Amino acid sequence: MRESTVVRLRVLQLALGVPYDMSEDTVQLPCARGILGVIGIPDITALAQSFIARHPEHREIARAVLNGAIGDRLHEAGSPLATQPRLLFGLDKAETLEALEPSQDPTRICVFVHGLMGCEHDWTFWSKGNEDKLDYAETLTKQRDVLPVFARYNSGLHISTNGRALSARLEALVEQSPQLREITIVAHSMGGLVTRSACHYAVTQGHTWQEKLQRVFLLGVPTHGAPLEQLAHIAAFTLDAIWNPWTKLVGKAINLRSAGIKDLRHGFVLDEDWQGRDPDQLRLAAPRAPSSAPHVQWYVAAASLGSMDSTWGKMLGDGAVRTPSASGKGFGTPAPGLLAQAVVRVFDHTSHAALLSDPAVIKQLLDWWD
Repeated sequence: MRESTVVRLRVLQLALGVPYDMSEDTVQLPCARGILGVIGIPDITALAQSFIARHPEHREIARAVLNGAIGDRLHEAGSPLATQPRLLFGLDKAETLEALEPSQDPTRICVFVHGLMGCEHDWTFWSKGNEDKLDYAETLTKQRDVLPVFARYNSGLHISTNGRALSARLEALVEQSPQLREITIVAHSMGGLVTRSACHYAVTQGHTWQEKLQRVFLLGVPTHGAPLEQLAHIAAFTLDAIWNPWTKLVGKAINLRSAGIKDLRHGFVLDEDWQGRDPDQLRLAAPRAPSSAPHVQWYVAAASLGSMDSTWGKMLGDGAVRTPSASGKGFGTPAPGLLAQAVVRVFDHTSHAALLSDPAVIKQLLDWWD
């Protein structure tokens, strides 16, 4: 298992309070205090900071996982570990446009938006050292002559909060770069929901960047919700409803997952989807349809672990998102769904993570681009 993958798992264990041997001194988080919320955010962040200090080369990956799990609480607590929204420029991920070479003039940009517990490194994580995988940003930079721009955000916050922030950042970029004339977005998983939210708030707030947006590629995006979060919600509600102190404790612990994760349950992208509602109430809910500029072209790359006609393919989708949800269609409904105008292709025998680096997927994106 890759060291960076181990880092992701270890930080997630910290957030969930699962004990493990963190050093030669056997620094452990006892099971009795290991339920998130019982030990409190300060204790978790202190442990996380200690862990991240031991893996400085994977600091951003570790922070991203932690923010996905408890980022809303980190934000509320004012923790320095809470990820702040920003845009990074070029393949070297410069923090400002001024740091770019003069030849990297941002007239055409491609914005990459990561998913839950992700960061800008997700777009290269799966392709490094693997000849069978491709770096999407590098490929599009060379073949479509665009400047790659990487969006970073706290995936534990509400999706609509991140959507508003992304729209504001892109608007500031357009104001800073009057030469910018074309924008493309490539978004994976939750990043696609953040993108759709950003497009909505760009329209409703009159942001000019959406006039330059030409095309959006959605990779494995749970437009109508993610089944794993739906199952977690049902489990938490059931355990909390049983009159037993231990099952109630487990149910309440499950309910401490972040606001961003809970938004994934139904694919919520607007403030109105969650404001004034109890997120832990057991109910059916359909996401509201966000606005978008009519000229924008939408493309969907969905995946299936098996063939689309197989039982496993229909039940599991790509392992995280079912194919109808990724295609913008609700479960068991003949309605056209939330992405009725999108061009859709389903990639058989492909996982959710593989959508980030699969040569067949990038080839399809290049064909759609033309």
